[in-house]
Amino acid sequence: MNLNLSIKTVVSVVALFFLIWVGMNCYTTVSPGHNKVATLFGEIRDRPLGEGFHMVNPLLKFHTYDLRVHTETWSKVAVPSQDKLKTSMDISVTFRINPSYTPTMLQETGTLSDVVIKLVTPKVRSLLREAGKTVEKSQDFYLDHIQRELQAFMEDGLTDYMAVKGIIVEAVLFRDITLPQVVTSAVIQTKERQEQLEREKAQLRIVEQQAQQQVKQAEAREQAAKSDANAVRTLADAEAYQIEKLADAQARANTVLAKSVTSSLIKYNAIAKWNGAYPQTLMGGGPDGLILQLPATD
Repeated sequence: MNLNLSIKTVVSVVALFFLIWVGMNCYTTVSPGHNKVATLFGEIRDRPLGEGFHMVNPLLKFHTYDLRVHTETWSKVAVPSQDKLKTSMDISVTFRINPSYTPTMLQETGTLSDVVIKLVTPKVRSLLREAGKTVEKSQDFYLDHIQRELQAFMEDGLTDYMAVKGIIVEAVLFRDITLPQVVTSAVIQTKERQEQLEREKAQLRIVEQQAQQQVKQAEAREQAAKSDANAVRTLADAEAYQIEKLADAQARANTVLAKSVTSSLIKYNAIAKWNGAYPQTLMGGGPDGLILQLPATD
């Protein structure tokens, strides 16, 4: 009797736990931006469950996929160029999962982390090596049009490859491009030489400006000297002209004066100047030249 009671109690407890388990596993909820792929004893169901509440077989096992946009970044990826030098760079790929492909993805690849490790990463590295072969020199990775070409090459290659895998590529970005040390040193040296050349050119321009200023100053001094000489010459010419005119006037005056002196004028002037006294000495004519001394009168 007690044995039967014990068996019934055990069965009741097991049945209760089974009902609780069934109640807890007969439904599932899917978060926004996700879906779930169901398996039953390892067999994958073809239709994934979308967002919301679902009544399901309690024996099903679910695998959740995040359908939102993901960005995966690979740091310091070495990319060889045609000159055999390797340039390191960071590359980021933005992608999302096509919801209808999650059952196939679970069967062929696995979870989202498996997709990144097994599909995205190898393809990114392979395409980068192929892209590097189109770049002639490692320093060309700094050129804008080279980066745009690499980005387009990567986006096209990843899109074509990943689309059939259920991955939609949104964008490919390059950052922190680091040239090889030997190239970096050469670039720095070239930059320093260019800066030194620019400094020398600037110094030369200063010297040229100073020389031009000195030339202009010399020209100004020469022009000033010419002006002074012209002024002196003009003054000398004026003085010479004045002397010439004075001499000419004096000559004309002398000519007039000479013409105006006559015997009558001389007598008139003598009479005008006579004070009434007779001369004390008289000179006679003749060859002997007689000279008489007259007595003085009171």
